[in-house]
Amino acid sequence: MKTFIAKSSFLTVIVFILGAILYSTLLKQFYLNILPVVVALFYVVTNLVHAYLLKISISSGSRFTSWYMATSFTKMFFYLVVAIVYTIIYRDEAKIFLVNFLLLYVVYTIFEVAEFSKVVRQKNR
Repeated sequence: MKTFIAKSSFLTVIVFILGAILYSTLLKQFYLNILPVVVALFYVVTNLVHAYLLKISISSGSRFTSWYMATSFTKMFFYLVVAIVYTIIYRDEAKIFLVNFLLLYVVYTIFEVAEFSKVVRQKNR
């Protein structure tokens, strides 16, 4: 778990640095003040979900796949609710927010799946 937190922290720092560079130069007109908060949200949720999945993988054994799918669905539904609520409240920023939100979702989901698949492969050896 400690290595996952270190790797996710590194990923988040990279996302912040890339965001700072892009939004201070090329994409200046598309910057939203909420974006650093959204990155922090993805960081926290990714770490919490990973910790929960690790706990489940140890205790549930044969039912792990169904728990994994349920957890992934719940996480995706949570993100969907956040995106919908934000776009309803701030309609004028909706397109920019949703593009950024989707990019962050893809980045953090790929990272989470890649890291968790390493854990599952090690467990199966």
